Amino acid sequence: MSTPRHHLRLMSRRPEPRGQRETMAHRALGSHGTRTLVVAGIVLVAAGLLSGCGPVKPDRVLSQRPAPAQTGAPLPLTQVDHPVNLAKFDADPCSLLTKDQAAAVVADPPNDIRANVRNGPVDFGCSWNNHLGALISALKPIGTPKTLAELSVDGLKKDGELEPWTETSIAGLPAVVYHVFQHTYECSVSVQVTQNQMLTFDIQGKDLPGSYWDNDRCGGLAKMAEFVIGNLRQS
Repeated sequence: MSTPRHHLRLMSRRPEPRGQRETMAHRALGSHGTRTLVVAGIVLVAAGLLSGCGPVKPDRVLSQRPAPAQTGAPLPLTQVDHPVNLAKFDADPCSLLTKDQAAAVVADPPNDIRANVRNGPVDFGCSWNNHLGALISALKPIGTPKTLAELSVDGLKKDGELEPWTETSIAGLPAVVYHVFQHTYECSVSVQVTQNQMLTFDIQGKDLPGSYWDNDRCGGLAKMAEFVIGNLRQS
């Protein structure tokens, strides 16, 4: 008995004329290119929509950089011709900067500024900061030194730890600008506001996000002192 043979029939396409092949190739390429352009357009539109849905950065409150504080010639450290009433400072130190003033000396826009009362054994007052930036404070020293005269003979001053030490005047009151431990990114400004009391304005920390005074930190503190003393005199 013979085994039946299975025959495979190879099917072959009839070759197309050359012109027809080229026409079909061009059509295929054109179709593919059109699809690519459409997909790319969709991606660009989607990216634009997504970027438009992102968080909008708040606008600054001030239309221009704040003017520097009006400092004057140095005065004797004990000369206080017009004492400042500190009742409002003792009652609510964190109320002594308006929104625009906080924008001017802490951060602009001021939306994320946080103000916290400081009430410790050494000093009392308020500290402001933006996000995780440096603390900018207005403080009333409780222990010695409480006056510029006491500060000028303090051990830190004698040891050269407050240099550079610059005497000036702010709002008609004796004032001193100095650097505790000579940190260039920190600064202190103390103003004699009554016969027996000074207020100290200082920066503790390095980063000042949103500040106009990152390159003139002592200038920013002098401006803050001017604002706070002005507001105390209006109360």
